[in-house]
Amino acid sequence: MSTKTDLAKEIIDRISPDYPKKKEKFFGKTKITEITVETPEEADLLEKPNGRYITIEADSIRPPFDSFDEEAAAIDAEIGRLLPKKDKILVVGIGNEGLTADSLGPLTAKKLPCGKFSGRELFAFSPGVSGATGIEPDLLIKSAAEKLEPDGIIIIDSLLAENIFHICRTIQLTDSGIAPGSGISGKRKALNRESIGFPVIAAGTPTVTLSAESDSLFVSPGDIDFLIKRAARLLAVSLVLAVFPEIGIETAKEWVI
Repeated sequence: MSTKTDLAKEIIDRISPDYPKKKEKFFGKTKITEITVETPEEADLLEKPNGRYITIEADSIRPPFDSFDEEAAAIDAEIGRLLPKKDKILVVGIGNEGLTADSLGPLTAKKLPCGKFSGRELFAFSPGVSGATGIEPDLLIKSAAEKLEPDGIIIIDSLLAENIFHICRTIQLTDSGIAPGSGISGKRKALNRESIGFPVIAAGTPTVTLSAESDSLFVSPGDIDFLIKRAARLLAVSLVLAVFPEIGIETAKEWVI
């Protein structure tokens, strides 16, 4: 069965609503669902590699954004569960900044206040797309990781959803990394602990869905530019909180460019 989504929760909700390794909870009004894949049979069912898949669903993404702080705190907490040690973190923004729906990764990386603070370090960069650089992203990421030796790598990428309801409203985190063909940038090598050599967390939000008329036509809302910018800021603030927890939400928002 071929899936048309990067969201593990969408797959489970469609094909196995009673999946035994699905847990749900709430962080205020923010819904958090964790799906665990541990066996070859489960991996085949979801067409996903083994790992934990956490979705964080906003109550609303429209003004006045009352839930922003709550969403950021929820994402921060779940990153902490997936990656307990965060003294030195490398953030990589995957995607094409020139294509709005694929620009989440680069925009998030640009917003981060990198450097050393309170004994911890945050690094970030965007490797661009191989069509422009001639270099596959995995080579650049692995080279940077080998030099920096981070506690973990957090890769930000745009995702694909089946339901337009999830676009820029649902954040997915996973410790399985990014599988080939994820997002909308086309197939590429897997970016995970096995290929990079360091713990990898993938984070992203759906920015497109497939048209009902064609599997090669991507569809986004008319306000996708606005929604992408909010999603990039949300992820950036969450990452700053995850690495520098003592500064608090208000300072984190001030630090994000």
